Amino acid sequence: MNIVVITHNYIRRRGDLTALYLHRLSAGLVDRGLTVTVVCPHAPGLAREETIDGVNIIRFPYLFSQKAPIVYGGSMHQEVAGSWWTKIVFGNFLWSFYREADKVCRRLNADLLWANWWVPPGLVAARIAARRKIPLVVSSHGTDIALLEKKGIMNILSRYVYRRARCATVVSTFLKGRLLRHVKVISEDRVQVIPMPVGMETFPKTDPPQNETPILLSVARFTRQKRLDDVIMAAAKLARTGVSFRVIMVGEGPLEVELKELVERQDLADRFEFVPLVAQQRLGELYSQSDIVVLSSEGEGFGLVLVEAGLTGRPVIGARSGGIVDIVEDGVNGLLYDPGDIDALAGCMEKLFSDRHLRSAMGEAGHERAMAHFSTPVLIDRVYDLFASLMPKQESVPR
Repeated sequence: MNIVVITHNYIRRRGDLTALYLHRLSAGLVDRGLTVTVVCPHAPGLAREETIDGVNIIRFPYLFSQKAPIVYGGSMHQEVAGSWWTKIVFGNFLWSFYREADKVCRRLNADLLWANWWVPPGLVAARIAARRKIPLVVSSHGTDIALLEKKGIMNILSRYVYRRARCATVVSTFLKGRLLRHVKVISEDRVQVIPMPVGMETFPKTDPPQNETPILLSVARFTRQKRLDDVIMAAAKLARTGVSFRVIMVGEGPLEVELKELVERQDLADRFEFVPLVAQQRLGELYSQSDIVVLSSEGEGFGLVLVEAGLTGRPVIGARSGGIVDIVEDGVNGLLYDPGDIDALAGCMEKLFSDRHLRSAMGEAGHERAMAHFSTPVLIDRVYDLFASLMPKQESVPR
């Protein structure tokens, strides 16, 4: 089976974290006997063609890609909306993307197109799928689903893409609901929930730490959506009752100064430690050194942090919102509370801070749940089975 992956975001070299989960899935499909070719944008310093872990990567050039690429920075949508000049560059980007992907599909006689993000890769893939009669799977990871809520041209373009997709995947039931609410041309039975895989080697299971003072770990961007001020205010509430604990906040973002000032005002400076974004290996160490992991976001697309915590065997606290409810089974591998309910969050924190045995039991359950539902081999199998189901029986490849 020849799979052609069409994406605007992919690892640029070994060790790169950019869309690493997509590379893990692609390499896993190669290990199962499929041929996987990725078509993605070129950028300065990258090879036009190379193979990494058995995955063939073809990078196409476009207007100014050698000097000022509009991809790999995480802000393409904002840049394109910012000026007419970037719109012109984006138009050339789309045409170059289509031309290269179509050429690859023709040369390889592609059996299936896999577009990651419905826009812009889905636009390119939908045109090729319709023209060459190739089955198309469109996978969304969160940021592109948010664009569906914009009316006008986005609504028209999304219908164009999903009408031509044989199947769509999203990373959580929350995002599935948003997709079906905004795109009426695709039925519920054609949308599957397949989360993104985590680097299991980076987050190995470890024994619970023997911290004399329990440590709560938060890993999140410092933005409003993450509601980190709720964590600070819940901590302040507990501190006033004499509960002993420490909090480590890992991240960066526009609210960094504001959050640090809030910690000072609540007289929590001796309990809080702010850590800048760190390498994955160091992040795995922080999970192992912590007793509890919290994710206080509202409307979180998935909640990768909680899966990482589960792999390391740590109990979690999560807001009952978005994709978090796919990961946390309340009272089993962690505790859920309603977003913004600071009293409830403080209660969850106190319950776990005060009970080492409960933390251990929930951490063990979290590891079992993460391995059963979110481990890389399990998710590779699910993607493989989906692709095989779209192929004529005689063309499917046995595992």
